[in-house]
Amino acid sequence: MDFCQNYPLPDWTSGFEPRTTLVSQLPYEEYTGPMEQPASDSNNYRLIRLPNNLVVMCVQDVGAKTSAAALSVNVGSNMDPVELQGLAHLLEHMLPRGTERFPDVDEYQSYISHHTGNCNASTNFSRTRFYFGIPSDAFEGALDRFASFLASPLFSRDCIDRELGTVDSEFKGFLNSDSWRLQHLESKLSDQNHPHSKFMPGNMDSLQQSAKDHGLDLQEELIKFYNKYYSSDIMKLIVCGNHALDQLVEWTVSKFSAIKSKGDNVQRDLGHPVSAEFLGKVIYYETVDDKDVMIIRFPIPSVSAMYRSYPFYYINHFIAHKGPGSITSYLKRQGWATGMVVSTNFGKDDGFCEFSITIKVTQNGLKHYEDILRVVFAYVRMLVSGGPQEWVHHELSSQLQLRFDSKKKSKAVSQALSYMYLIFNKYVAPEHILSKGSLCDTFDYDAILHCLGFINPGNFRVFIGATKHLSIDCLEVEPYFGIAYHVDSLSADLLRDLDSGGSSFDGLCLLEKPEPVPAIVATKSNSTPGHDAPALEHTLLKLNDNFEVWYRNDGLRRKAIGKISLSINVPTIGSSPQNYIMGLLYCDMLKSKLINDLNSAEHAGLKFGVDAAESTIEVHVEGSSNKLVGLLMTIVEEAKAFKVTDAQLSASKDHHARLLADMDNMTPTELCTMNRECIAKPNQWHYKIVASELEKLALDEMQAHVDSLFGATFFKMCMAGKFYEEEALDAADNVQYILNSSPALGHKAAKPRCFNIKPGYYLHQSQMPNGDCVNSAVECTIYCGLQTDDTEAAMLLILQEYVRANLIAQLRAKQQLGLKASVSLLTSLGDKYALCLQIEGESNPMFMAMHINKILYEMQEQLVEMTDEEFEDRMESFACIFEDQNAGIEGGKHKGRVHSIVSALGDCKQQIDIVQSITRCQLVAFWNKYFLPSAASEYTRIDVQVWSAKAWKPTESEFENYSAKTLALFGCLHSEGFNALDIGKVDEFITASIAAHKELPENSEDAESLIAELKSASLPASGAKYTEGEGAKHGLYTGIALKLAIKDHKTFGNYAPIGRTDFAAIGMAQTPDGIWLVTDYQKFQATQQAYGLE
Repeated sequence: MDFCQNYPLPDWTSGFEPRTTLVSQLPYEEYTGPMEQPASDSNNYRLIRLPNNLVVMCVQDVGAKTSAAALSVNVGSNMDPVELQGLAHLLEHMLPRGTERFPDVDEYQSYISHHTGNCNASTNFSRTRFYFGIPSDAFEGALDRFASFLASPLFSRDCIDRELGTVDSEFKGFLNSDSWRLQHLESKLSDQNHPHSKFMPGNMDSLQQSAKDHGLDLQEELIKFYNKYYSSDIMKLIVCGNHALDQLVEWTVSKFSAIKSKGDNVQRDLGHPVSAEFLGKVIYYETVDDKDVMIIRFPIPSVSAMYRSYPFYYINHFIAHKGPGSITSYLKRQGWATGMVVSTNFGKDDGFCEFSITIKVTQNGLKHYEDILRVVFAYVRMLVSGGPQEWVHHELSSQLQLRFDSKKKSKAVSQALSYMYLIFNKYVAPEHILSKGSLCDTFDYDAILHCLGFINPGNFRVFIGATKHLSIDCLEVEPYFGIAYHVDSLSADLLRDLDSGGSSFDGLCLLEKPEPVPAIVATKSNSTPGHDAPALEHTLLKLNDNFEVWYRNDGLRRKAIGKISLSINVPTIGSSPQNYIMGLLYCDMLKSKLINDLNSAEHAGLKFGVDAAESTIEVHVEGSSNKLVGLLMTIVEEAKAFKVTDAQLSASKDHHARLLADMDNMTPTELCTMNRECIAKPNQWHYKIVASELEKLALDEMQAHVDSLFGATFFKMCMAGKFYEEEALDAADNVQYILNSSPALGHKAAKPRCFNIKPGYYLHQSQMPNGDCVNSAVECTIYCGLQTDDTEAAMLLILQEYVRANLIAQLRAKQQLGLKASVSLLTSLGDKYALCLQIEGESNPMFMAMHINKILYEMQEQLVEMTDEEFEDRMESFACIFEDQNAGIEGGKHKGRVHSIVSALGDCKQQIDIVQSITRCQLVAFWNKYFLPSAASEYTRIDVQVWSAKAWKPTESEFENYSAKTLALFGCLHSEGFNALDIGKVDEFITASIAAHKELPENSEDAESLIAELKSASLPASGAKYTEGEGAKHGLYTGIALKLAIKDHKTFGNYAPIGRTDFAAIGMAQTPDGIWLVTDYQKFQATQQAYGLE
């Protein structure tokens, strides 16, 4: 089946010359041949090979302020022992936990966090990847630690249980992901002797319990796996920085040559896991999301060697197109589908790939799945009989070349990871490393026909997913994800019909050579001096009552790719639940019509989108600069004249009804965000309310809304690319002429609608609607920083990075609780910014909130105690990060001009100047002003908690009567199996312990005895019912919660004095900590002052 064997392996020998490093005189080899790179690429590259056979790409990005490294090992779960599935994933977590040179288990993470960097890793079937990004002045130290854990890890036994908990938590986070579920169902329904059938993520059962069952020592097995497979011969490394190439080479050779060469011990080319016995099947499976889907899978051999002819790119283009005559267009007309995606899994170069057609089917489409198959194969027959068309290949090749030559510069980490994906294909010649997958310059007629031969009725299987199958009982269950499924053979009559080609369908036809999209060529005006020079920042060209226009010319960068973004402020959008859903329906129907009508634009490689936002309609077009203005005008004309049909409305309503129903399955963090927005913003509507409005919406109401949509508007437009100023000004005038709308007075500098929340600490809590989700979440939003004060905005940027580093270091490195954390800035909250901290995991939200309080409390101490030298080092790191965050920002930035905190500070240089001028005293004063409850007179905080339905959740009475630390600790005890303890006695124990124990001993029998004393003291008179919990992890939660409650009790103050409003009159209760419970957010909103436009 593998026809890549017909392609010779490239020469990776003759082009390399012996070299020695300049300083340490260490040997290595350097590639001296040519290297194909984008015309716009200003980076310098050096491809080298170390004595241990490790291949390294060194990338010098002179203008970058941050550096990065990424290393990939060509082994993953494919080599997991059958008895320890998930071992490769556990090894990925264990490697950074201490090395011979850096034995501290937190050294790598702490170093990265201290220097405001970031790091991560991932494991899949055949790859394990590690990467980090960090300010350039700290790069060498990070490389030291990075190379050390790859060359000499310690595998500390003390870390294994903690990392097991993290692996298990990651697995549980995937349980409600339909993509992960389907992936493992496919593995289950494939050759069980093939490595692809293994359970990739691993969990407690497959690792800890299985090790016990088989008498295996996990530490020894980890060491065995590392010693056998982690060989420099199957590693590839990317290092990116602003340092000289000689310096990057020096560091790389001196630090990574210590990784041992052990050969390639990985079994490869084992054939395809989907053999003939698994084909010709229809697999019904139950989904979590309310999305009916039909997936046609064709097993194909590896096509890695065909990266210059790219035959499946050609095939994908035909089958996936959405214009007249397409499969998608036909299925939509029949009411069988709402969309289709075609993909080829090119990522597996171990002898097999997969070609997939994923169809979003309707309920009616589920009944007609056999007819859908007939349509698909009828189109494929036409594609085969028509033969490969060279003009199509030429168009595709031209588009790819244009995008390759116009490639935008990205941040160091992104560059490192993108090069990592390119360098691993064994068929790629050294000169093609930078262009692999980006160019398609060889038209191979025979290869296209050969690949089409795999898309045949004898070489596929079908997966049909739905929340419930009406006529099928899914009685079989996949063991790890619990997916209910049923397998049937496709009917013999259907297969004969597909094979004979007996079906034909009116309206189904191949792509025809389209009329070219007209190019608009502007003439340069002599009256505009210097406007052909490339600009780093956008320029405001015009502002009046109807619109504002921003412009940036990239002419001298040779970026023929441009982007135009148009944001039309429409006062009625989002003003009510009905208007909100009508805005979504309008954009959805308009997009569908444009996709069908603008086939020539799609074929020309132009991209466009139309979306409804909070109070705007967002239009964007991207592609060849000289064709974008014409495309934009076509879209605006269609938007203005749009007429709704009953069929369009019915299909769109069905689509959005499913999307709204799926919101029951959103993640706990997503639900936190939605609930916070419902509290803080007047025009945010709960999805249940929106769903009820959708159900009763009629055609005449929808058309009336569309007809009145553009009566009064104000729009903002930004053009970035190979344009002239005159083009931008003319385009704005033309948009205004087409819309023919009156000015939306007051919307020129409109702020999104929100409430100026009165000072105080507020808490909203709810339960996950999805009863199967094991995770809970908390989101803490603290209002801080005036949007009119550039210095306060800059300080908030600094504190965001500072808090993020501390929070992630605390949860990931020091405690390994399996909690996911993030920190972000909110910019649409009236005249203030807000810092938003989120944590998600298996523990209870009160426990997670304790960590947030601890981090916030410790931040103030760290800022006060920091030396001037430490502060200056941090500021340099922050300045590097902010400067790199501006790199590569293109046409969409004009929206940031209004809404983004970063661009609110002006251009990049101005941002850096403000950041570097800030003193430590200023930062401490800012922190005390907004974040320290005892000092902040306007302290304003909203916590939103979402509790897993599987976890114990306090009643409203318990919230009112017990402190946060008591509730957090009691929740941890409950998760550990003590589900009949007396919460009152837990509270009494904490109160007594605070007085008796100034500190909770760590890692000692005294600490364990105190935890045992807590459990014993909290038993009710009748005795506690104890059931075996989840062991070490929840025991760890209890110990940490007890420590936070006793040792760090000072971090939990009484917040009652900070609020000057008594909300008891509207039925709100207050906790013993002085936190107001928001149970009815509409009543709460009625007490707040609205900000922004009606």
